[in-house]
Amino acid sequence: MTTSTRAPSTTEASPTGAVMNKKLGFTAMLLSATGMGFVGTFGRLSTPLKEDGSRYIIGDFLAFGRMTFGVIGFLVILLLVKKLPKLRSTKLSFAIIAGGLSIGASLALYVSSTLMTSIANAVFLIYTGPLVSAILARIFLKERISLRNGFFLMLVFLGMLMTIGLINYTPETGLTIGLELGSDPAFPRKALGDIFGLGSGVFYGLALFFYRYRGDVDSEVRGFWNFLFGAIGALIVMACRITWLDSTNPVEVMTPSNWAWAIGMFLFCGFFAIGFLVVAGKHLPAVELSTVSYWECVVALLLGLLLWSEPMTLIGAIGGVLILGGGLLPIILELAVRKPREATS
Repeated sequence: MTTSTRAPSTTEASPTGAVMNKKLGFTAMLLSATGMGFVGTFGRLSTPLKEDGSRYIIGDFLAFGRMTFGVIGFLVILLLVKKLPKLRSTKLSFAIIAGGLSIGASLALYVSSTLMTSIANAVFLIYTGPLVSAILARIFLKERISLRNGFFLMLVFLGMLMTIGLINYTPETGLTIGLELGSDPAFPRKALGDIFGLGSGVFYGLALFFYRYRGDVDSEVRGFWNFLFGAIGALIVMACRITWLDSTNPVEVMTPSNWAWAIGMFLFCGFFAIGFLVVAGKHLPAVELSTVSYWECVVALLLGLLLWSEPMTLIGAIGGVLILGGGLLPIILELAVRKPREATS
């Protein structure tokens, strides 16, 4: 066996045959999850209050804006890198269309959820999605869930349950397990918000699963189509909401300050965060993608604590540590194992 001085490789083949750069995938997923963690805060700052203290249900409009800015941004990128011919030559498939529609519907429901329930509940409910994605990938893509990856996924899931209070402990009540789906004086429309959160989780899982297909498509091209169909998905949710639930026209109720925050949301939580999500989906298996994505929970809950005075218990803080450990340890171990293996190959 000879010793090589080559730099360690962080690439491997995916089940679909495309080459995955896992270091790039991990970095992109961390950046994406950070941007996504700001959704609830930007959403609340972008939405005016009603006279009764509740907020208008305009999360679908905000999601549409995020997607529209993404379309424009990726079109500019395609022009700069001279890949417009690839955009025209790339054949659309069900996975590309369905992935975009799913992420658009998911984020439309999620932003509205953060306006009607606590950020903690909204984050928990959308993060049923990565588990759905991992299961679907195991069934349809035959992605093997190793004991190590399964452990990390369960670790972050347990941490998430503790962080949002599904698992809690107080000296008065002892150990309690359960998510409050009922009414709450602080959130008059909490039950509806929780239902929206559940829907966002289902569509998020579908989006993550569909991103695993068509790894042959360039990230810039995939990003453009993802945002375009995402905008359509958000519009579909908005049309349903206006028809059957709430006829509020966002343009009529938003103030200049709301618009300023909304534009910030479109750029940071839209073009930036979802663009990196597309890159991560191309370069990470579903289980590792799911594990690292839970970093969003920590970001969102810290913002809820610091900006919106949503309390964090000791159990919740421990849960955050578990999420950090479960999300970051796979990266550390991946690099630690590959370096000596590549050095001796």
